[in-house]
Amino acid sequence: MQINYNEKDKTIDIKDGLKTQYLMIKALMILNLVNAILNASYVSDTGIGLMQIIWIILGIVSIVVLYFYYFKKSSQEIIPINSIEQLTEKTVFGSKRLSLKLTNGKSRDIVYLKTTEQITNVKKMFTKVGVPFLD
Repeated sequence: MQINYNEKDKTIDIKDGLKTQYLMIKALMILNLVNAILNASYVSDTGIGLMQIIWIILGIVSIVVLYFYYFKKSSQEIIPINSIEQLTEKTVFGSKRLSLKLTNGKSRDIVYLKTTEQITNVKKMFTKVGVPFLD
């Protein structure tokens, strides 16, 4: 993973492969939603069975995940400094994760930071650039 500040364009370049991961998740959720619609639309003479209920629940979960990834998460690799509101840190299962809150309401996760040294270097870089840090 590489995080670099481009002084000429005043952008942050993040190269971590998150865009392809998000694309795969979105494609699988769309495929799952289509499969759920097709399976739930078949109703036999006896009415709605257990399998149709399971597919309806899977379809609803797919819709929620798709909403989350399309409207709440960002996978931008080149982010202008003026579109970053703040850098946030959260603890998930005992490990610290950094995230950028963007002005369009989305958040950009900074994953693959393994050591605390890498986390502090990233915090210093964003502080130096002028992005506020929120604990």
